[in-house]
Amino acid sequence: MDAQRNTDPRKPLFSRFRDLSREQLNVELQVHTSWTDGRATVLEVLQTASERGLAELAFTEHVREETSWFPDFKDEILSAAPRFDNLRVYVGCETKAMDDNGSLDVSQSVLDACDIVLGVVHRLPDGKGGYLDFDKLSFEETAEIEFRLSMGMIKNAPIDVLAHPGGMSLRRHGRFPEHYFRALMTATLERGIAIEINSSYLADMPAFLALCGEINPFVSIGSDAHKLSELGRCRDQLIELGVGRS
Repeated sequence: MDAQRNTDPRKPLFSRFRDLSREQLNVELQVHTSWTDGRATVLEVLQTASERGLAELAFTEHVREETSWFPDFKDEILSAAPRFDNLRVYVGCETKAMDDNGSLDVSQSVLDACDIVLGVVHRLPDGKGGYLDFDKLSFEETAEIEFRLSMGMIKNAPIDVLAHPGGMSLRRHGRFPEHYFRALMTATLERGIAIEINSSYLADMPAFLALCGEINPFVSIGSDAHKLSELGRCRDQLIELGVGRS
């Protein structure tokens, strides 16, 4: 497997880690705007991404099952994007896991409208319709629940990318077990979806990249950009670390 099999020409084509070229690093596949918790408009993001020489960009707004504004969000992107012919633009979403079986907090209509779907763990469901309190969980409990939720998405959810893997544990405890990262990478490779290299969450980027080099999963590159200054940050870090074939 040299590249992800993809029957939909709208979607990004992900490469395996050891096959990445410097040119393929020049993407930003997790961006948020003022439609949710970002600080810039769609047009501002496109202008800045173009100025920074990015080749591909994905708008991946946070959604919920009851989200009703997505058609207008997509229309705004499709209206503005043709003005930036040096930039390939994708419409996407970021949606969270709701249980260990891969259920997502997103409607089918939003999924159908997307070029790229990021599956994430943001909250830890309690199985009763609510969420567990992070402050009452140990590192081990948080990591184990996050791992189970992530594996459920990898196995069953209609996602293209497992985004910010281990992110809740990393944000709250600064670490996520290596054996969990290893298992997640292996599972994403088996299904043929990408695992995200995320410069916003990874506490030890070199260690994560070393695992990528060993397991060679399909990868997606995202800065989790919420501000214009963050666009292209993951690309820049990867280049500094010597990732990518010349």
